[in-house]
Amino acid sequence: MIRAGLVAVVMLAAAPALAQETPAVAQARADAEALVARQALIEDLGGMGAVDQATRVTFLKVRKTASPEDRQALDAIWKQHYEPIDIKHTERLKGLLAGRGWFTPEEVGQRAADGAFHIVNHSPDLAFQKEALAKMEPLVAQGRAPSGYPNLYDRVAEQEGRPQRYATQRARCVDGRHAMPENVEDPAGLEKRRAGLGLQTMPDYLKGLDAMYGRCDPPKG
Repeated sequence: MIRAGLVAVVMLAAAPALAQETPAVAQARADAEALVARQALIEDLGGMGAVDQATRVTFLKVRKTASPEDRQALDAIWKQHYEPIDIKHTERLKGLLAGRGWFTPEEVGQRAADGAFHIVNHSPDLAFQKEALAKMEPLVAQGRAPSGYPNLYDRVAEQEGRPQRYATQRARCVDGRHAMPENVEDPAGLEKRRAGLGLQTMPDYLKGLDAMYGRCDPPKG
């Protein structure tokens, strides 16, 4: 009986403290509860994104200075070991994205949001890429374009035989260096479009490709 009375006293003492939370503390509590509820989603996206990037860093480290002959062998290794990862990630992301909008940094954090982009950007499923792109469009209209939106837009356009809008895909190869792609809509307005979404200028972007990939190989045939 005494124990029950003590519990009641403790509960009554705690109640005013909860009722008197400042707006800042109440918001922090709500944010914490919401984040915990999304923990599994954040871990899924961030984990898959980390694997996606690790495969490419590992592969490009070797391919960057490889001979043309070795690059053919490396491409076969990619297809055997890394391509199945992209396929698996695609299927997992489809399930996470079903029935909801695109993942934002405000919801899942920047790392997890970037992870989701990398997965869909490297997906072999064009229909799924188009679905993800459509889910990004409302954010673009609000001035909150996901960081990878221009790349995904161009990748889908390329696969559908349309001109790129931001020149992020399939740079030309000129004397072993990356150069401006040919299939770009309204080239005169390109830099303005890129700047509007926070992208580098084309000269800086192309220098970055040279630094990342090393010597480029001209198209075969």
